[in-house]
Amino acid sequence: MEQFDGRVAESWQPTFENVTREFINDALPKILFNVDLPNFRFDFRENKAIEFIEQTLINYTGKYQPEKVQKIMDAIKSKCDGNEIAPVMVVNDYKKFFEYLRMIYEKHIELHFQRSDMSFFPRWEKENLFELIWLRATPDDFNNPEEFLRKQSEMICDKTFDKFNNETFLGEVKFLDDNVLCIKNGIGRTWDENSREMEFIIYDKYYYEKKELICRPRYKLPLIRYGIYKKNGKKVCYIGSIQSKTDDYSKTDLQKQIDRKKYKANEGVAREGIEQVEPKCILALSLFVNLLHKEGITDIEIPGLYVLDYEYHEKRSKRLLKEFNAKWTEEKKEKHPDWYKEELFYLNRSCGKEDLISEIKSERLIAIVRRLMYHYPNVDIKSYPGDVDSFMHMNAPVIRDKKQISGSVFQELYSLIETKSMDR
Repeated sequence: MEQFDGRVAESWQPTFENVTREFINDALPKILFNVDLPNFRFDFRENKAIEFIEQTLINYTGKYQPEKVQKIMDAIKSKCDGNEIAPVMVVNDYKKFFEYLRMIYEKHIELHFQRSDMSFFPRWEKENLFELIWLRATPDDFNNPEEFLRKQSEMICDKTFDKFNNETFLGEVKFLDDNVLCIKNGIGRTWDENSREMEFIIYDKYYYEKKELICRPRYKLPLIRYGIYKKNGKKVCYIGSIQSKTDDYSKTDLQKQIDRKKYKANEGVAREGIEQVEPKCILALSLFVNLLHKEGITDIEIPGLYVLDYEYHEKRSKRLLKEFNAKWTEEKKEKHPDWYKEELFYLNRSCGKEDLISEIKSERLIAIVRRLMYHYPNVDIKSYPGDVDSFMHMNAPVIRDKKQISGSVFQELYSLIETKSMDR
C-alpha cells in the first residue's frame, strides 16, 4: 500500500474494506437523498452486490439507525420502470466498481499531500471524492461505471506531463510583444471536469525575473482540464473543459495589451469559425495540442454532456443564496456596506449560471475544438456526441513542419513548443 507524506486515519486507509464501508454508509445515502447534491440511483445487477451492500449497512449504520438502512435498501432494490426522474447508474460488477474507486482514492490521498501543506488527510477530501467524482460522468458512463472508474484511475495516475509540475519557462512570444510564456501542470479537484489541469501563464517581460515580487503582472490563458489514458494500447487525451479562471492579479496594463493582441488568432478564419470561440481559448488549445504531439498523442476525446453538472450548479446556487441571505441581515448591510457590495458582486458571478456553465462545457467546448481544423488542416473529426457514444472523437496528426499550420500566430506557438528551453 502507498506510503503517504502525511497522516491518514487507520479507518480511512485505501483498503477495499475501508472504501466500501465509507462509501456505502456515508456517501451512498447522500447521493440518494441529500438535497444539496445531484441525486441519482444505483442499479446493482448482481444479487451478491445487493447482499454485500445490505450486510455492510447492517454492520455499521444498522447498529444505530436501522430505519436508515431500510430506506437505503428500498432505493437500491427498487426496479427501474423507465419513468425514473433521477438518473440511474447501472453496475454490473460491484467488485470491479469498488476496486477502481479504491485505486482512485489511493491516488487522491497522495495528490492531496502534493497539492496542500496539510499534515493530515481531512474528512472533506474523502467525502468530496466519493460524492462528487460522478460529476464527470457522461450518459455512457452511467451505463458502464466500471469503465468510467477504470479510465479515471488511469488518468489520475498518469505522469505524462509531470515534467511541468513546477512552473516552466517556454519562451518569449513575439506577437505578444515578447512577453514571457510559462507552463504549469496542476492537480484538479474532484468536482472539476478532470483530474489534471494545464495552465499557460504570460508574464510581463519587465517583471518576469523579479521573482521577489509577490504579485508579478501576469495573464492566464484558459485552463485545460485533461486526462490521459490508454485505449487499445495507445494513449488518448480526454479534454474535459477549457475554461478561464479568475485571477485578481491579471487586471493590469498587461491584460489590456494581450486582450488587443489576441485577436490576431482570428486572422484568415471564416466567421463561423470565430463565433463561440474566444481567441484565448484556441491559443491555449493550440499550445496544448503541440505538447500532446511532443508525446506522440494524436487521439482526443471531448465529452458532449455531463449528466449531473446542471443539477449540481443549480443546487449550489440555491445553497449559496440561502447562506448569503442568512448572513446579511439588514442591520449588517448598513453596518458594513462595502463588504456587503463586495460579497454581493461575487455571489452574482456564481449564482444562476447553470445554463451558461452547461453551454461552456458542451457547445462552446466543441466549437473550440472544431476551430482547430482551421489551423491544423489534417485534423479529422471521427464522430460527434450522439453518433456512436457520448463523446466527440478526433485525430490531430503530429505536425512535422510549421508550414503545415495555418496562421502566423499558431506557427509561432508551434515553434515555441518545438524549441522550448527547459534551463531558464
